[in-house]
Formats: sequence, C-alpha cells, structure tokens
Amino acid sequence: MNKTINENEKAILATALCISVLDRGFLLLAAMIALMGWLVMACRMMSDKHPILDLASHLSWHTWVSLSVVAFPTCVSLRVCVGEKRLRWFHRLLMATPPWLYLTWITAPWTMLPLALNDSEAKGLKILSWNIWIMSSSPEEALSLLKESDADVIALIELGPEQTRVLKQLEKIYPYCLWMPDESSRGIAVLSRIEGTRFTSVDLANEGMPAIEADVPPTESHSGYRIMAVHTRSPDLHQRTLDRNKQLQALAEWAALPNKASIIIGDLNVTPWSPPFSRLLQQGNLEDSRRYRGNFASWPTDLGPFAIPIDHALVPRNSQVLFRGVGASAPDSDHRPIIVVLK
Repeated sequence: MNKTINENEKAILATALCISVLDRGFLLLAAMIALMGWLVMACRMMSDKHPILDLASHLSWHTWVSLSVVAFPTCVSLRVCVGEKRLRWFHRLLMATPPWLYLTWITAPWTMLPLALNDSEAKGLKILSWNIWIMSSSPEEALSLLKESDADVIALIELGPEQTRVLKQLEKIYPYCLWMPDESSRGIAVLSRIEGTRFTSVDLANEGMPAIEADVPPTESHSGYRIMAVHTRSPDLHQRTLDRNKQLQALAEWAALPNKASIIIGDLNVTPWSPPFSRLLQQGNLEDSRRYRGNFASWPTDLGPFAIPIDHALVPRNSQVLFRGVGASAPDSDHRPIIVVLK
C-alpha cells in the first residue's frame, strides 16, 4: 500500500515538474517576444534618426503575430490555468500590451482580410511584375511561365543579357517593349501587347538604377495609365537605405503629377510597415493594391509564410482593383511574381 502511494506521489511530482518547466519555458518565450516588440517599436519610431533602425520595421508583422499568438495567450493561461497572482500577471500583461497596440496600428491586420473584390478571372488591365533574379540560369522556364500568365503588361526586374536573349521570344506576343538588360541587378524591361504603348527610361533621383515609364492607352476593358516599373536599391546599414529612400521620394513626386492615373509596380525593397513606404502612399496619392485582399509576401520564396511583401503594385486612390495576387514560387528566383488587374 505504501509503495503504491509513493509511486503515485512520484507521478504527481513528475507531472508538476513538467508543468512548471513548460510554464517557465512559455513565460521565457513570451518575455523574449515582448522584448522584441519593444525593440521593433522603438526602432520604427526612431527610424528617421539612422537608416539601420528602418530595417527593424520589416519585422513588424512577424512581431505582431508572435505577440498575438504566443505572448498574450501565455499571459492569459498563466492567470486562468495556473492561478498566477493578479499583480504579477498584470505586470506581465502590461509588458506586452504597448508594443502590441502600436504594431496593431502600424500593420493594420484587418486590411489583410479578404474583404474586397478579388476575382482572378476578372477582365481588365492585367499587369505582372517579376524580379527574375540576375543569377537565374533557367530563362526557358521563366519564358514558359510568362507566356502562360496572359498579362497585358509585364515588368521584368534584374534582367541580364543572357536572360534577355531567351525572353525576347516574347516579342511575338508583346510587340511593344523596352529592354534594358544589365550584368548587375540594374537590368529592367517592360513589355506590352497594347497597341500604342510608349516607353521612357527614367533614372529616379539620379541613383543609377534605371526605371521604365510606360504610357498605356485606354482600351474597351480598361482606362489609360502611366506605369512606372522600378527596382530600388536594396537597403543596407547606411548608404543604400538612404539611396532607396531618395528613389521612393522621387516616385511619390512622379505619381503626384496631375496627368494620367499613375501606377507604380516592381521590387521596391521596402515593406508596407516602413515609414518611407507610408510617405510614398501619402505624398503620391496612392493606395496599396493589397488592401483588404491579403498579405501577398513575395520575398524570399524559401521562407514561405514567413516571407515579406517587398514587391508592390501601388495604384491611384479610388481606382477599381479587380484582382491582386502573387504567382507560385518560380525556378531560380528568390521572388514570387505579383499580379494586379485594374478596370
């Protein structure tokens, strides 16, 4: 009898020990996530002080999700399941609340809900943008995917001479085009099957990264648009981030010109949660076509759901977006193509 009691006591102690270890483990994880939340919040708020601080803003969405899925449930479970003292529980909850509220405001997760019209079969001006990656060694597969896209306008980013040699077969479908290949990441091209499309090469902010402006005339299915296909500099710890911000500012000034409705599409190397992106939308009178349609992370493809949206299609405010999406992961590219259809 005593032996049975001892065994039961051991089992109870072992269970209690496991629960205690799990509690401490989750509590430590929640504390680390809360600390990360404070760090991301502080860096974003002071991002204009130094370019390196802006890099933290790209983690805003991941941090908000972590706070919502791990930190808050852990605090609640400690109170409900373990019976943690109210004052201590309140202190833990208070630690996670300010960054969660701030990042909720910044990321606006409700705008990623699929509430707006998003019909992949819709008829209108269909634009595809794809950073095919300068290191890609399979332009034939890219050629096949682009033929199947049925896009009206295609913007190709990081286009090299060898890729151009293969992809020029698209001129049979897209007779209106401007090719500007380069051995570096500066290569770019825009192709259109809409008669009368005109092209202009632009060096935004004189940063040596050519962009292409395409003037697309109206047709029966869509209005006329000015489209700027662009690849901004990838940010680093200092100078390239400043250069990118100059390009984004130049894009805002271009979009704000009182001419034909303007669309910006391409690899902007910035997430929607970065202050320079917010200024681009505000000053350029633009809207993110992702709004109320989804997150549409595009880079890097290897990270799957943990990727970030740095390829964008920015459209005039109050324009009618019929569809916004991303293509499947493609061979030899670390970006997914993005697609937008406008009336």
